[in-house]
Amino acid sequence: EKESSCEENYFGVDSSLDPDRIEQIKEKWLTEQNLIKDKITTVDQRDWNLDGEFRVGGLDISFIVGDNVNACACYVILNRKYEKIYESTKMVQLTAPYIPGFLAFREAKFLCDLVLEQRDLKPEVTPSVLMMDGNGTLHPNRAGISSHIGVLLSMPSIGVAKNLHMLPELGDIDRKQIAASLKHKGDTFDLVTESGELLGRALKTAEKGSNPVFVSVGTGISLDSAEKLVLAYSQYRIPEPTRQADIISREFLRVNHPTARQLQPRKKAKEKRMF
Repeated sequence: EKESSCEENYFGVDSSLDPDRIEQIKEKWLTEQNLIKDKITTVDQRDWNLDGEFRVGGLDISFIVGDNVNACACYVILNRKYEKIYESTKMVQLTAPYIPGFLAFREAKFLCDLVLEQRDLKPEVTPSVLMMDGNGTLHPNRAGISSHIGVLLSMPSIGVAKNLHMLPELGDIDRKQIAASLKHKGDTFDLVTESGELLGRALKTAEKGSNPVFVSVGTGISLDSAEKLVLAYSQYRIPEPTRQADIISREFLRVNHPTARQLQPRKKAKEKRMF
């Protein structure tokens, strides 16, 4: 029997809403988010041994330039050699408003549905863990999009964000200070609140470049194991599962929904004059 969609009635609201309606939506979403938060586990549910048939899923969404509604959702699965063994892309319409702290209610349904489709059509390649460009417990309410997707799908998940969500409770730190403290690939900086709560970890994933990624638990895995997996699947700054999902979704849009600039013929290189 085919698995049910992740869709709920809070997906698909009109994005042109007045402030009072936005507050009503936030109140409803916060209730749903708290239910997700109650189901998050931050301890390992298995032994994360990378030997054998180990697979990681990567999820991302790319938008058409100048369009905040029409986008390409992408899901890839890689084996331990970074080889792509599954790929799925789909054009989607994100009609729910973007409200800071509630990204999951705008994007999670479409990413969930890609995974559900794969589990129905090719269950034999189902990954052990999901990675996505976003946060898990490194979030104002400790339940970002990675946590939502992991809980809804009952799968371990990891948030790997390119930018640091500057939470007031993290105190007086900034990305430049963190980057300066990380010298070599594998170096880390714990993101701990002033009350001692560990929310995530900055991780230098490449020897070249200075910027880290920001790793946090979605659900079903410990932060130490999440760090280990992100590092193991990183050739460049962005780990391969999410990097490949980003590349594929952007290329899909370039081919199928090119911008006016992309449609322009390339100028021929000027001939060099020989004197």
